[in-house]
Amino acid sequence: MLNPQTEFFARIKSALPEYQNMAQSIAECLAISVNEAYKKIRGNSALNLQQIIKLANTFEVSFIYKPNQSPTVTFDYLSMNKESLSMLDYLKDLLKNIKQIQQSKQKHITITTDDIPLFHFFKYPELTCFKLFFWSDSVMNNEAKFDPSLFEEEIIDISKELNQIYLEIPCTEIWAKDTVHGTIEQIRYAFEAGYINATKAELITEQVRYCLTDMNMYAISSKKTIDPNHTFNWYNCDVLGSISYLVDFKETMLCFNRFNTFNYLKTEDQSYCEQTKSWMHSLIKKSVSFSGQGEKHRNKYLYNAFTECDNLIREINNS
Repeated sequence: MLNPQTEFFARIKSALPEYQNMAQSIAECLAISVNEAYKKIRGNSALNLQQIIKLANTFEVSFIYKPNQSPTVTFDYLSMNKESLSMLDYLKDLLKNIKQIQQSKQKHITITTDDIPLFHFFKYPELTCFKLFFWSDSVMNNEAKFDPSLFEEEIIDISKELNQIYLEIPCTEIWAKDTVHGTIEQIRYAFEAGYINATKAELITEQVRYCLTDMNMYAISSKKTIDPNHTFNWYNCDVLGSISYLVDFKETMLCFNRFNTFNYLKTEDQSYCEQTKSWMHSLIKKSVSFSGQGEKHRNKYLYNAFTECDNLIREINNS
């Protein structure tokens, strides 16, 4: 097991772009020689408190220390609410996190989810705006009508960039039995409650279909782009316990747990991440593969999802 200092440097390394020399960056940050920087990275020379603070602030990486036998886990908490954070701020923070992941030489994201991962939505502007609208307090509190034109252009631009970056990161997604159902029900509720008109409701439902068609293409080739390094593994597990994103940098890991719709808790606690990784691996063993040769099960899953979309469009047109 790594000690807190070497673990700290492992997280800094993961946060740096591939082209950036870590020892040189540490030396410049602490105003020490490169040789001394190597000693600190290897754990042969101890960091003092001021140096820890400076490194943490410079590279935006937490130093985590837990007393022996302590079961505590430290999380960073990003809360999305109208008093403290705008939707644009939320997406900018998400973009900062995913860019940091993309820049790492070794990376892989494993997701367990009962809702379509939001990065897939971000390819489609109206669907993106609808999900952000529904997730906000507007539907419940302000009697607002859905109008994509009210969303800032920067929100759409960042969303598209998030989608493009996500496509370039190797990943494994484990979907629940009813992962698509939640979004369909959100569209149905918004339409029946009068928050969205029939034309927009049908358009957004069609974009859900496009999103699922994308998933099918990724699964067939087991990659999300023409680059073979952008691997994609898709599984179905009937029962999932939580919505979690585990980022594996090989030398260190990072975990995001979603709650309250789209707020999240983020931790770099390696023991917690190891337990999460073990849990995800056990889920995969109980899951059905949709990637590559899993055509039969994938087609059945997508047929049911497309049927849900068709039924909703039929309801909208007959209303």
